[in-house]
Amino acid sequence: MTAPVVLSASGLVKRYGRVTALDGADFELRAGEILAVIGDNGAGKSSLIKCLSGAIIADAGQMMLGGQPVHFKRPIDARHRGIETVYQDLAVAPGMTIAENLFLGRELRRPGWPGRLLRLLDKKEMLAQSVARMADLKVGIRSMTQAVETLSGGQRQCVAVARAAAFARHVVILDEPTAALGVKESDMVLALIRQVRDRGLSVVLISHNMPHVFGIADRIHVARLGRRAAVLDPRRISMSDTVAVMTGALSPCELPDDCLA
Repeated sequence: MTAPVVLSASGLVKRYGRVTALDGADFELRAGEILAVIGDNGAGKSSLIKCLSGAIIADAGQMMLGGQPVHFKRPIDARHRGIETVYQDLAVAPGMTIAENLFLGRELRRPGWPGRLLRLLDKKEMLAQSVARMADLKVGIRSMTQAVETLSGGQRQCVAVARAAAFARHVVILDEPTAALGVKESDMVLALIRQVRDRGLSVVLISHNMPHVFGIADRIHVARLGRRAAVLDPRRISMSDTVAVMTGALSPCELPDDCLA
């Protein structure tokens, strides 16, 4: 049985002057899946993801979330609708603790007048929730009170992903989460992404690392020339054929039907 569609887009167009980044792009994300988005430089995948996350506004086209039309004018609009995004720069504060980073921009206030009038933070509650959330995602970091700058690159990425998973209600978008990481740290992040998916959230993974894509994705969205070229089943197509579709060396029409997802 095919899972219901959580987030979709049809006919998205985005132009930057004379450059057309999206030329009628379509997109479809199903419930509880990891959808990898791949494409050459200039294929439009970054513009697509920015439209879905509210970072840019499409010139034309429609987006649907949970079957309802949505129009995001800024990233906070997408966040309010349960879509969280982790960009390559992570947007973590190195000098702050892990717990403080998890609640960055969404700090909890103390109950009653101390929080309402004095705007005092409830650091004890944020720490307790941070411990619980990281344990739930099986992130092996001992103390939530250590500064993020003391963590390895993989651990920092895990903090950013865990923050997104903690507040997302529907979708987590990850932009190159394993870029510049070693093998061990990449495995740590990929394991966390699977945990996020297993908790019922849908994950969009933008990546150039084909072994990682084939190791974790349920489906592969191939972007080419500002459009969706194909959606492939990684269990039924080879990595070389996927790259050929991505570069235009192989037409999706030439693939067996069972390769398409």
